[in-house]
Amino acid sequence: PAELSRNKSCDDMASASSSRAGIGQCSEKSQLTLKVLSAKPQSPKSPNRHSRFNSFVEVTADGLSSETKKTGKRSGHPELQWNEDLTLNVTPQSRLDLKLWSCHTLRNELLGSASIDVYDTLKNNNGKMENVQLNLALQTENKGFLVPGGELTVCLDGLAVDLGSLPNGSAVTDKPPSDRHGIRRTQSEDSPTISSGSSSVTRGSIWSYG
Repeated sequence: PAELSRNKSCDDMASASSSRAGIGQCSEKSQLTLKVLSAKPQSPKSPNRHSRFNSFVEVTADGLSSETKKTGKRSGHPELQWNEDLTLNVTPQSRLDLKLWSCHTLRNELLGSASIDVYDTLKNNNGKMENVQLNLALQTENKGFLVPGGELTVCLDGLAVDLGSLPNGSAVTDKPPSDRHGIRRTQSEDSPTISSGSSSVTRGSIWSYG
């Protein structure tokens, strides 16, 4: 009985250690390339109102100011063109918040916003982010109500998940960005995910959680 007790205690310690390791791996970050392609802003007040101003896109990972990137400024109507790469450090559970801003003399005006759930996007694309193009529906506020604010098109590249290795698709690995040919289109899904805390950035790591 004493020997069985010692074995059980060792098993419990090993299980706890494994659980802590899984949590640590889940918090590890890796680089994701987000290419901002274009936007078609839609003003609820005047469709042509913003064609005179420069606009830019701001992307934030997990609400962190240290993971906030901005494109250059562009102008045009009816479509704004960037084709600009932004590099973000993310985890499989990260949430990306995207905002389209119009530049004015005194202040910037928010034209529309959208979000991307990294894990849901991986699941919807067979565990691979290889030039996955998302057409995001922007939303903006008008008189206290959320209304359509146009469309923002982005492309995600650089992450891969082995969905078959574990039931929850928890073996996640970095994948070098692939070539830019054969872009695949898909519609994004906006599902909130909470991710917090800072952690080191690693390359080629295997994430496990569940």
